[in-house]
Amino acid sequence: MPHVYAMRTFWLGLPIAFFAIHAVHAQGVHVESTACPTVTDERLQHPDAGDWLMYRRTYDGWGFSPLKEITSSNIHKLSLAWSMSTDLLGAHETTAIVNHGRMFITTPQNNIIALDAKTGTQLWRYARKYPDGLFQLHPTNRGVALYGDYVYTATTDCALVALDAATGKEVWTAPIDDYKTGCYSTLAPLAVRGKIILGYSGGELGVRGSVSAFDALTGKRIWKTYTVPAPDEPGGDTWKGETYKRGGGSTWITGVYDPSSNTTYWGTGNPGPWVADDRPGDNLYTDSTLALDADTGKIKSYHQYTPHDSFDWDEVSAPLLIDTEVDGKLTRRPHMRVGTATFGSWIAMASSSCTPSRSLTTTSLRQLTQRPVVPRPTSPSDRGRTRGPSSARALVAAKTGRLRLGARRRNSSTSRRTTTSARISQKVRPQRLTPRGFMWGTTSTASSDRSAPALAPPITWENFRPGT
Repeated sequence: MPHVYAMRTFWLGLPIAFFAIHAVHAQGVHVESTACPTVTDERLQHPDAGDWLMYRRTYDGWGFSPLKEITSSNIHKLSLAWSMSTDLLGAHETTAIVNHGRMFITTPQNNIIALDAKTGTQLWRYARKYPDGLFQLHPTNRGVALYGDYVYTATTDCALVALDAATGKEVWTAPIDDYKTGCYSTLAPLAVRGKIILGYSGGELGVRGSVSAFDALTGKRIWKTYTVPAPDEPGGDTWKGETYKRGGGSTWITGVYDPSSNTTYWGTGNPGPWVADDRPGDNLYTDSTLALDADTGKIKSYHQYTPHDSFDWDEVSAPLLIDTEVDGKLTRRPHMRVGTATFGSWIAMASSSCTPSRSLTTTSLRQLTQRPVVPRPTSPSDRGRTRGPSSARALVAAKTGRLRLGARRRNSSTSRRTTTSARISQKVRPQRLTPRGFMWGTTSTASSDRSAPALAPPITWENFRPGT
């Protein structure tokens, strides 16, 4: 569900913009804003220290700034340099994008504002004009992409818009998908070698998710890859009948990119509807990370975290790309978190060439891969009630009697995250939900056919074994 993630990005995203402002000012980085330098492939791969040219700053997704003048010893001296109001209500989830002192932010209702990063002076403002009667479930936006002399933004009427970076004038608009089907786009696009890559939200409305690439200069679509396969495609047998047409798997957080292998990685959201009785199977490629060829959109490989999810456990966040030594060779691999409610370890996708663990084309890696082990389903007739996504953690607690809490311990020299178990004093009862509307199923007697997974020990290379 996009709005669950929204509260996290709202509170984490805004301070980033302010720290960037201070960092640029503090280190004396050149902040001339009268010109807007062209953004090239070279600059995207190797950004200057004072620039933040994409959603996670660099293609590997680290979100790390190399600026060094602000430290733990002087951070208490920071003070407000400037502030501004967007004059709009709603969640502001933007990541401030900075190109040589020119800052671009987005707002609810698809406004894009260009600012002088040093002074906060507004240089121009663009406001999207929506079609009449547009329904906006989550009218927010997470940021823009820069490429060449253009600024790119995704809109809640599911379009991609290119603006002149110097003036804010609209250059072209291209539809991503039909907004009348429930699609809407809030993510920051990803610029890769002359292409603008992005997806859309709408899994809670029964859309069929996809990732698309557009020509950065003309807006012409280059490729489109559905995240839920058709019956005649690999993985299509994990869907019953035509349920894939409304199977979810939306992509609403920006992916990452590995230039060395020309692979872009994207996370996908929950399957639809939430109540899983009518969609037996693993429901690929929902709750997964997909590895796509950036030139063609072809699915190179994937890893699915939660087969047949009925708890809305989106896995839309892209992995971090980390150079790892394997058999004496330095190899770039995607690393990602396993699960959100019951697992607490990191895994690296098993490969020697940046390929996630389950490959569509290579069978020799199968002994190194693992399909997540999920407990056997409960019978829908056992209780005749629905277990919704909001009760997933309560079910874990009720089944185990223990609650896992993440705590951060600090001392003068180290900072590490530990996991604490706390005994639950009162019995936790699963939440009862009445099935209604699309995502809750179609009949009053429907119920989820999955039980919440039991707490599992961290996965390590030593206990990493093939699944079923």
